[in-house]
Amino acid sequence: MKKYTNEELTENIINMLKEKTKKDYKKNHIKREAHSKCLGLLKAQFIVNENLPKEYKIGVFKSPKTYNAFIRISNSNPKTKGDNSKDIRGFAIKLLGVDGEKCESNESGTQDFLLINTNIMPIGTLKLFHDAIYYMTKSNPLIFGGELLIQGKLVKILNLIKNMKHETSPLDVRYFSTTPYMFGDKIVKYILIPTSTYKSKLPKNLTATYLSENMQNHLKKHEATFDFLIQIQTNENEMPTNDASITWDIKKSKIVKVATLKIPIQIFATKERYKLAENLSFSPGHSLIEHKPIGEINEARVKIYEEMSKFRHSGNSEALYEPSNKDFYHIK
Repeated sequence: MKKYTNEELTENIINMLKEKTKKDYKKNHIKREAHSKCLGLLKAQFIVNENLPKEYKIGVFKSPKTYNAFIRISNSNPKTKGDNSKDIRGFAIKLLGVDGEKCESNESGTQDFLLINTNIMPIGTLKLFHDAIYYMTKSNPLIFGGELLIQGKLVKILNLIKNMKHETSPLDVRYFSTTPYMFGDKIVKYILIPTSTYKSKLPKNLTATYLSENMQNHLKKHEATFDFLIQIQTNENEMPTNDASITWDIKKSKIVKVATLKIPIQIFATKERYKLAENLSFSPGHSLIEHKPIGEINEARVKIYEEMSKFRHSGNSEALYEPSNKDFYHIK
């Protein structure tokens, strides 16, 4: 395959995804090219820790403030599969009312944190991400499998698939950013650890909506809480910025809790919530400069997510929409 620049790889990915989306949906309502099934849109408070050391008082963590937030929880598969399918789950946090200079101008008052329930992205380089889409949509997936085998990545993908399980609830598992971000002059990844007293049980009958149901049962009577932490890069060779398939060893890095995520008791299974969840756009680029996404794959994601969001909204004859605290207080 021809050797492309990062800009060309990114442009190719956007074009291939648009072409695939057109085929997949034709005249139907266009969904996201990944994380298409929303398990719930939750209201939350993102509470910055008091008494953070000065070196961590950066960006949204500058002072002990509480931000309103929306959380879109999802299954990652591009196809809208049921919750009873083993999958990677997404946990996208959007803080509201965030002032300051942003990386991207398409949202002026938000800060997004995008996480999934695995600590690596097996196809963790921009080149592999490009090739995965190319071979899956335009060529033979077996050739891509050979490329992964040569690069030593195939085992990681097989291990990820092997270790997938049926979670009790999206509110009971850990989440990771997998890709790095600036934190002032530091480089970090984000980790979200559940701390709720209440834990869901795995139902005997795993229905196509059991994760949403367990989550709603939890939030009918109990709040949910998470610790939000940063994992600080201490060795750029062992903790690279351009390969998200490499685990940053917790024993060799520094972990610091910087905030608490509190999800209060609520009813989220409403038409209004799901409609807003479909209309929202999430991106690593919806970020303060102090938390700038870095690395080749993140730089590509910013452009890809923006273009695909525009494409999806345009195809559905909908305007791009940035939520505010007004939406937070008024939506049911």
